[in-house]
Amino acid sequence: MTRRTPNLRLRDRERLDISPQDAAALGIGDDDPVEVTSPSGTTTLPARVTDELPVGQLFAGFHFPGAAVNEATSSLGDVVTGCPECKVTAVRLRRV
Repeated sequence: MTRRTPNLRLRDRERLDISPQDAAALGIGDDDPVEVTSPSGTTTLPARVTDELPVGQLFAGFHFPGAAVNEATSSLGDVVTGCPECKVTAVRLRRV
């Protein structure tokens, strides 16, 4: 979150990683804006079509607060340690 590490060379902005098969089925191309909706909320991210993910899975990081990825995940955490729960959730996608 400090952006004082070389991580920006790995990912210079937040994107939603999606498999080529899923992207094709939804008519999504690289950099298309995609609305990500879950029971917790909604955010919109540019797509990154990549074969690094299996069909049916998506990935978005939490490095860029402005991307509001946490809007689509649960705010629950461990009551003892305060650590957030694992950020895995079912979502619906829509090309915007």
